[in-house]
Amino acid sequence: MGKKNVERLRAREAKELARREKQLEAGSGRFYVAYLFMVLSLIYIIDEIASTISIQFQSNIIDEFYVQGMGMTYGEGMSFSQVLGFITYPLTLLIVVYRPLADRFGRKPFLVLNTFVMGLGLFLVYLSDNLVVFMIGGSLMGFMVSHDMQCVYILECSSEKTRARNYALTKAVAILGTMLVPLLRETIMQNQSKRWHMVYLFPALLAFALSFAALFFAKETKTFLVTRVNYLKTPMEERERRSSAEKNSNAQGGILNALKFAFRHRQLRFLMLSCCFFYSASLATATYNTVMKESAMMTEEAITQALFLYPVGNALMTCLAGLVSDRFGRKVTIIAMSASAVACYSLFIANSMLGLSPWVTGLAIGGFMGSYWGAGDTIGGIMFSESTPTNLRSSVTVINTLLNGIVGGLLTIVTIFVLPLLPGVAFGYLYLFLTVPGLVIAIFIIWKYVGETRGLDLKKVTGAEWDKEGSKS
Repeated sequence: MGKKNVERLRAREAKELARREKQLEAGSGRFYVAYLFMVLSLIYIIDEIASTISIQFQSNIIDEFYVQGMGMTYGEGMSFSQVLGFITYPLTLLIVVYRPLADRFGRKPFLVLNTFVMGLGLFLVYLSDNLVVFMIGGSLMGFMVSHDMQCVYILECSSEKTRARNYALTKAVAILGTMLVPLLRETIMQNQSKRWHMVYLFPALLAFALSFAALFFAKETKTFLVTRVNYLKTPMEERERRSSAEKNSNAQGGILNALKFAFRHRQLRFLMLSCCFFYSASLATATYNTVMKESAMMTEEAITQALFLYPVGNALMTCLAGLVSDRFGRKVTIIAMSASAVACYSLFIANSMLGLSPWVTGLAIGGFMGSYWGAGDTIGGIMFSESTPTNLRSSVTVINTLLNGIVGGLLTIVTIFVLPLLPGVAFGYLYLFLTVPGLVIAIFIIWKYVGETRGLDLKKVTGAEWDKEGSKS
């Protein structure tokens, strides 16, 4: 690096240091934390809606764009929609560049931007009258919901003893907020399939409003500020003198640094391995509307009834996951919630196939989603975060997102060829078959090889705490 470039960098870092120290010294109002968690809960509602709304309208979307629009059978339309989904994968891969930026520039800018773009995606789907516009809107939503910056805020603004509880309670409130979707199905959509676009408008407008609320009132997290200030105070010469290993452990984000760090440390290696098996069940989380419509042949009214109970079962299991996590530990939570996910999805398939109460069907699939993502958030959100130092925390969680995409993508390729060959009534059994083995293997890896992380001080975590062979602290 040339002398002029070094001087420019010094000047830029000096300005940033002054700004960060000023942010760190600025006090928060008496009710700031309560206000912050209220805003985060509302943003979480948008995140949950954006991540599930296209799943809950999957049969309507397939019917409009593929069955009616292209003359395909439902199975062919489902398969072709998954093929087109791979077109968006290059956008998804941008996560390796985008998400680590939060370790360099802070959490707040991305909380604001992510929320605004989620709203933009919802709004584009509302306007869509063709497949191209729909895919653009869906891609924007899909890209932004994978970042979960509100989750980073919750974890970094909570104490060591309440992180999982606060995370789960906030998410449970958000999930209950998704009851807005079946409410809009009954009122605005009026259970008429051709009016499904209308449901996207209100959450889009709410997302725009919340992005501006976060912009003007949310503060940067103290955890990030402390770490960033310490880094900026370290003389550049000292940074250069550090060994390559020290550079990796003290790097300010970046997917390559995160990967090197993860593979060097036992805890993260086994967390990554468990995720590979855990996410083999992820297709079941994205296809329950199709199972209800095509396998169980439920009407729009019955699906709406099921979706009213869906957030109840989801929120109950999500809240339970957080309470168990802070009381009994992360590992117990993952094992219990994974077992619950198998039981709930089996009940969902049995109840829907037998044509029993749609309320029980909704409660069962909600219980599955809450259990599955309660375990998934504990692995990929909480345990990845609690096993990584602050300066790499956001970057390392990208690995979890990539594993989800890679495993889900490989299984999607399999179903692309299988779905057109199956009658609609068999779809549910296919997804049940994909769910059970992966969860069982993931449970074994977590129980046998991963160390407990409950109660750790996030400011002091180095990642090397579990490197001693056989450590299961």
